[in-house]
Amino acid sequence: MSTTGAEAAIRTALHETLTSYRATGNAADDHALAVYSCSLAAHVVLRHDPHAVALVIGEGDSPNWRSARSVVGADGTVRPLTDDEADDLDEDDAALNLVDGNVTAWRPLCSLFDGRNGEYHLDLVKARDAGTAQLAR
Repeated sequence: MSTTGAEAAIRTALHETLTSYRATGNAADDHALAVYSCSLAAHVVLRHDPHAVALVIGEGDSPNWRSARSVVGADGTVRPLTDDEADDLDEDDAALNLVDGNVTAWRPLCSLFDGRNGEYHLDLVKARDAGTAQLAR
Protein backbone atom coordinates (compact mmCIF):
# COMPACT_ATOMS: atom_id res chain seq x y z
CA MET A 1 0.00 0.00 0.00
CA SER A 2 1.59 3.24 -1.15
CA THR A 3 -0.08 6.25 0.41
CA THR A 4 0.19 9.99 -0.01
CA GLY A 5 1.29 12.31 2.78
CA ALA A 6 -2.25 13.62 3.12
CA GLU A 7 -3.66 10.10 3.43
CA ALA A 8 -1.06 9.24 6.07
CA ALA A 9 -1.90 12.41 8.02
CA ILE A 10 -5.62 11.58 7.92
CA ARG A 11 -4.91 8.00 9.04
CA THR A 12 -2.83 9.26 11.99
CA ALA A 13 -5.49 11.79 12.97
CA LEU A 14 -8.17 9.09 12.73
CA HIS A 15 -6.29 6.75 15.06
CA GLU A 16 -5.51 9.54 17.55
CA THR A 17 -9.14 10.69 17.52
CA LEU A 18 -10.41 7.14 17.96
CA THR A 19 -8.14 6.68 20.98
CA SER A 20 -9.33 9.95 22.49
CA TYR A 21 -12.99 9.16 21.80
CA ARG A 22 -12.71 5.74 23.43
CA ALA A 23 -11.19 7.36 26.52
CA THR A 24 -13.58 10.31 26.83
CA GLY A 25 -16.70 9.71 24.72
CA ASN A 26 -16.41 13.37 23.72
CA ALA A 27 -18.97 14.44 21.09
CA ALA A 28 -16.41 16.60 19.27
CA ASP A 29 -14.14 13.56 18.94
CA ASP A 30 -17.07 11.52 17.62
CA HIS A 31 -17.75 14.20 14.99
CA ALA A 32 -14.07 14.34 14.00
CA LEU A 33 -13.94 10.53 13.92
CA ALA A 34 -16.71 10.46 11.31
CA VAL A 35 -15.07 13.15 9.17
CA TYR A 36 -11.64 11.50 9.28
CA SER A 37 -13.17 8.11 8.51
CA CYS A 38 -14.93 9.46 5.43
CA SER A 39 -11.82 11.30 4.34
CA LEU A 40 -9.61 8.25 4.72
CA ALA A 41 -12.07 6.12 2.76
CA ALA A 42 -12.04 8.76 0.01
CA HIS A 43 -8.24 8.87 -0.08
CA VAL A 44 -8.06 5.07 -0.34
CA VAL A 45 -10.57 4.83 -3.19
CA LEU A 46 -9.10 7.78 -5.08
CA ARG A 47 -5.60 6.31 -4.75
CA HIS A 48 -6.84 3.16 -6.50
CA ASP A 49 -9.22 4.89 -8.94
CA PRO A 50 -8.62 8.61 -9.49
CA HIS A 51 -11.77 8.83 -11.65
CA ALA A 52 -14.15 7.51 -8.99
CA VAL A 53 -16.75 9.95 -7.69
CA ALA A 54 -18.46 8.09 -4.85
CA LEU A 55 -18.11 5.17 -2.47
CA VAL A 56 -21.31 3.26 -1.83
CA ILE A 57 -21.71 2.57 1.88
CA GLY A 58 -24.47 0.20 2.87
CA GLU A 59 -26.32 -0.38 6.09
CA GLY A 60 -26.11 -3.82 7.63
CA ASP A 61 -28.47 -5.78 9.85
CA SER A 62 -27.57 -3.71 12.90
CA PRO A 63 -28.56 -0.02 12.95
CA ASN A 64 -24.96 1.05 13.58
CA TRP A 65 -23.21 -1.31 11.16
CA ARG A 66 -22.16 0.03 7.79
CA SER A 67 -19.70 -1.23 5.20
CA ALA A 68 -18.15 -0.11 1.94
CA ARG A 69 -19.87 -1.92 -0.91
CA SER A 70 -18.96 -0.49 -4.29
CA VAL A 71 -17.55 2.46 -6.23
CA VAL A 72 -19.34 4.90 -8.55
CA GLY A 73 -17.38 6.03 -11.60
CA ALA A 74 -17.47 9.43 -13.27
CA ASP A 75 -19.96 8.08 -15.82
CA GLY A 76 -22.31 6.90 -13.07
CA THR A 77 -21.59 3.22 -13.41
CA VAL A 78 -21.32 1.25 -10.20
CA ARG A 79 -18.67 -1.43 -9.87
CA PRO A 80 -17.69 -3.73 -7.03
CA LEU A 81 -14.71 -2.84 -4.89
CA THR A 82 -11.48 -4.34 -6.14
CA ASP A 83 -9.72 -6.74 -3.78
CA ASP A 84 -7.04 -4.11 -3.10
CA GLU A 85 -9.63 -1.42 -2.36
CA ALA A 86 -11.57 -3.74 -0.07
CA ASP A 87 -8.41 -4.82 1.76
CA ASP A 88 -7.25 -1.23 2.29
CA LEU A 89 -10.70 -0.07 3.44
CA ASP A 90 -11.06 -3.06 5.78
CA GLU A 91 -7.63 -2.41 7.25
CA ASP A 92 -8.73 1.04 8.36
CA ASP A 93 -12.29 0.08 9.41
CA ALA A 94 -13.36 3.52 8.17
CA ALA A 95 -16.99 2.68 7.41
CA LEU A 96 -17.44 1.06 10.82
CA ASN A 97 -16.99 4.49 12.45
CA LEU A 98 -20.02 5.88 10.60
CA VAL A 99 -22.77 5.38 13.15
CA ASP A 100 -26.14 6.93 13.91
CA GLY A 101 -24.64 8.98 16.75
CA ASN A 102 -22.37 10.94 14.40
CA VAL A 103 -24.61 10.96 11.32
CA THR A 104 -24.75 14.78 11.35
CA ALA A 105 -21.02 14.80 10.60
CA TRP A 106 -20.91 12.28 7.77
CA ARG A 107 -24.35 12.42 6.11
CA PRO A 108 -23.68 15.87 4.56
CA LEU A 109 -20.64 14.32 2.83
CA CYS A 110 -22.95 12.01 0.89
CA SER A 111 -24.33 12.95 -2.51
CA LEU A 112 -27.17 10.43 -2.39
CA PHE A 113 -29.09 8.31 0.07
CA ASP A 114 -31.15 5.38 -1.16
CA GLY A 115 -33.42 4.61 1.79
CA ARG A 116 -35.00 1.64 0.08
CA ASN A 117 -31.65 -0.16 -0.22
CA GLY A 118 -29.98 1.48 2.79
CA GLU A 119 -27.12 2.86 0.71
CA TYR A 120 -25.24 6.13 0.99
CA HIS A 121 -23.07 7.51 -1.81
CA LEU A 122 -20.10 9.15 -0.12
CA ASP A 123 -18.92 12.02 -2.33
CA LEU A 124 -15.18 11.33 -2.55
CA VAL A 125 -13.99 14.88 -3.22
CA LYS A 126 -16.21 16.38 -0.53
CA ALA A 127 -15.12 13.71 1.98
CA ARG A 128 -11.44 14.02 1.14
CA ASP A 129 -11.55 17.79 1.49
CA ALA A 130 -13.51 17.66 4.76
CA GLY A 131 -10.71 15.66 6.35
CA THR A 132 -8.12 18.15 5.16
CA ALA A 133 -10.19 21.00 6.60
CA GLN A 134 -10.58 19.10 9.89
CA LEU A 135 -6.78 18.70 10.11
CA ALA A 136 -6.37 22.45 9.75
CA ARG A 137 -8.50 23.16 12.84
